[in-house]
Amino acid sequence: MKISTKSAVLTSALSSSAFLIYALYKGIILYFVNEALEDTFVGGSTSDISIVLWFIISGILMLLTLMFVFFLKIKDLKSQKIIVYGLTFFWFAISIFSIFVPFSNLWITLLTILVGVISFFATYNIKKEIIVELNKKGLTEQEIHLLQKLAGISKK
Repeated sequence: MKISTKSAVLTSALSSSAFLIYALYKGIILYFVNEALEDTFVGGSTSDISIVLWFIISGILMLLTLMFVFFLKIKDLKSQKIIVYGLTFFWFAISIFSIFVPFSNLWITLLTILVGVISFFATYNIKKEIIVELNKKGLTEQEIHLLQKLAGISKK
């Protein structure tokens, strides 16, 4: 499977923006439920802490999505390799933690595993791209000199 680093980062950005929309939805619904319950004679209310937490989570996800979008601009292959390794670890760690979420939200676990698998396949492709790029480039004079010195061949 040929999956580029750009598609892995773009998939990560899209999935984190989906989680961002979900967290904003939860926060807004909780806010309006809290406002509606204050107007009734029942006197019940939701916790203000849960509303604030959903908005904090959505803010963190907004920063994470923006970070993924900025990763798209990186052109250096070695930096892309580090980023894709980090993405793979990040999404698999999130999927392990999301197993503890109630079973009604199984889509969260499946989405994070899918993005982790896409990032995992992108790691193989970036390794191949780096090898091809190094083979195109060839050895410099200094590298040739050091290899000859290591082999014990003196240049005449």
